[in-house]
Amino acid sequence: MIRLILVVAVMVAGLMFGPEASGNKGYVLIALGNYTVESSVTSAVILAVLFYGALLILEWLLGRVFGLRRKTQGWFGTRRRRKANQQTVNATLAMAEGHYSQAEKLLLKGADNSDTPLLNYLSAARVAQARGDDARRDQYLQKAQEENPKAELALTLIQTQLQIEQGQYDSALGRLESVYALNPRHPMVLDQLRQVYLARQDWAALIDLAPALRKVGKLTPQQEEDLLHQAWRARLDAASGALETLRPVWQALPRKLRQDPALLASYGDRLRQLGADSEAAELWLEALRKHPAPELFSLLPKLKLNDYQPMLTLLKKMQDQPGAEAALARIYLLAGQLDEAQRLLEQEVQRAPSPVLCHALGQLMDKRRLTNKANEYYRQALELAGI
Repeated sequence: MIRLILVVAVMVAGLMFGPEASGNKGYVLIALGNYTVESSVTSAVILAVLFYGALLILEWLLGRVFGLRRKTQGWFGTRRRRKANQQTVNATLAMAEGHYSQAEKLLLKGADNSDTPLLNYLSAARVAQARGDDARRDQYLQKAQEENPKAELALTLIQTQLQIEQGQYDSALGRLESVYALNPRHPMVLDQLRQVYLARQDWAALIDLAPALRKVGKLTPQQEEDLLHQAWRARLDAASGALETLRPVWQALPRKLRQDPALLASYGDRLRQLGADSEAAELWLEALRKHPAPELFSLLPKLKLNDYQPMLTLLKKMQDQPGAEAALARIYLLAGQLDEAQRLLEQEVQRAPSPVLCHALGQLMDKRRLTNKANEYYRQALELAGI
């Protein structure tokens, strides 16, 4: 547009000053070394305009030639990208059908001309994992990082998740610990650590991690509580080989969890198995005074004590609680108070028969030397147990 304006301006100037210049043509001399060119002003102006016009025409021709080249290159580039996208689509379908070898080849062919080569390499890594080729999986992930160096964290998390799915927990943990040091509140990092700790049964680390998981929204309060129960119970199981290792674990529990009936039952039962029946009885009776729990009532008759009187006294006061009367009947039997035991056991069996109560009645009848009745109750206990 500017060039056209200049041409028009020159033409207008020629129309205005042309008549005047025709009477006074002027003189132009151009000297270049030994060469000289002489011309009138009018002729020089006309030649300059023609020369400029020739330059415009040459520029237009060159533009058409190189424009055609660019269009040709663009057409081929578009065709290659379209083909690469189609290869990626076909690879995705092949993955869905389980044709992993074909999918891998298509993904790699499409990566060079794809608009998103990063996604091609990520998909290829998943295909390699499905084929069990961990080396090629890591190679594709490395290429994906070369395509986009800024995606290092995301690609590391993808790699660790693939390692977790493959059961390579030690390798995943090594990478996650480095990432965790730099991103201690990253939800995905914390969740992957949870998966690794669970798989490796690293209960102490899992207990430390649980509050952070809840804060970033990876655990609800109920899920956190369930996870802590699982972890602490597992720690109690692992330490149940001796009282010297079991007691410190219990003392390490938060106060709130030491009042939980399920954990109280688990810990007390381990004390019983290690011969510390009196300690378990004291623990359970103290807990029952604060809060009656059916889990604990059913465990009391398993204890072997020299004196059952404190237990009987407490259970008499709590007979209206679910499970308390059945436990009281069995404790009467252990304490040798057969009349009270028989009365309550027959009453409980009539109300809600169970294998445990029928077996207790069989034991009671044995003590009274009533063999036929004892056998009858033992048989009834077996039938209720489905044996």
